[in-house]
Amino acid sequence: MQHSPTWTRNLSEPKLLAAGEDWDAVRVSADVAVRAVRDLEARGVPVGPVLHDLCSEQAYFLTPPGTAQDWEQDGTRALGSGSWVVLAPPEWDGLLRWVRDPTDGPAHTPADDLAAALADAMATAEEAAR
Repeated sequence: MQHSPTWTRNLSEPKLLAAGEDWDAVRVSADVAVRAVRDLEARGVPVGPVLHDLCSEQAYFLTPPGTAQDWEQDGTRALGSGSWVVLAPPEWDGLLRWVRDPTDGPAHTPADDLAAALADAMATAEEAAR
C-alpha cells in the first residue's frame, strides 16, 4: 500500500511549500544526486523523495524535519524552517520531476546516510573531472 504524505494532498500542480515542518530538504547538483541515490540503494538505505529541477539542474532530497539545523556539507545547501521549496505533485511530468516519488517509499532519506552518500558522490565526481 502506498502512503500519501500530508503535503501531497490537494497538490495538483507545482507549489511553493514551507520546509521545516513535514520535511527539510538538502539541495545538491543533479549529477551528484544521481550518484548519491545509486550509492544509497547499493547500501540498502531506504531513499525518500528526491526531486529534480530540470531548469536549475539541482536536486532536492527530502530529509527529516530538523536536518537543516545541524547540516554542514560543502557543495550542498540544507533548507529548513524559514525556507521554501517548490514541490510537484506525485507523478508530475514537467520541468520538476521526481527521481523518487513521494508515494513510492519512505517520507524521508536518513540524514546521516545521505551525508555519507553525498560525500562519496562528490569525491567520485571530482575524480571523474580530473
